[in-house]
Amino acid sequence: MNKKTNSLISTLLLSFLMVLVYAQINVGLKEGDWVEYTATYTGNPPDTYPETARIEVQTIQGTVITVEIERDLLNGTQTSKTETFDLENGAPDLLIIPSNLGEDDEVIHEDIGKVTIESVEDYNFKGTTRKLVYAYVLNTEFSWDRSTGILVEAIQTTDTFTQTLLAVNTNIVQTQASGLDPLLIYGIVIAVIIIIIVVVLLVLKRK
Repeated sequence: MNKKTNSLISTLLLSFLMVLVYAQINVGLKEGDWVEYTATYTGNPPDTYPETARIEVQTIQGTVITVEIERDLLNGTQTSKTETFDLENGAPDLLIIPSNLGEDDEVIHEDIGKVTIESVEDYNFKGTTRKLVYAYVLNTEFSWDRSTGILVEAIQTTDTFTQTLLAVNTNIVQTQASGLDPLLIYGIVIAVIIIIIVVVLLVLKRK
């Protein structure tokens, strides 16, 4: 085979490997997806903690997600900020993780490091059965929607108070129902690349 043929095969193989890498870090959210939360407390929480919160996905580039976070605080003030989650290299908090994780899979927090998924269980949201993935980090128990990676509930326990942050409304269930599973999309792309490589090799072999 000549240099041009070798270069073509190398390019195809590289593309295939890149798809495999991204397939391991699945992004289950879409631009425009949003979730609303309410927080309940026992004890004496700081008045800078949220009473309600809302997040909305602004942009998605590869495995980097930018969201707008709005909060109504216990002290009566409102806050709004934009935050970026890099699911491959480590996000600033655990509001969003990669989707379709299973038990013993790991996510990366930019300060804490690796966080291990401890279990996967079914749950019901507005009549729809979905799956939750769980992890316990420091003094907080997290649960995320498995197919999107978005936080569903966080229970933080300290010496002076307990906070329960719970998702109460979202458009995600409706948008996912009308879309394709991300894993299916990745599988189709990988299959197409494999077919292309096989066809190229067969053509070269005949020549």
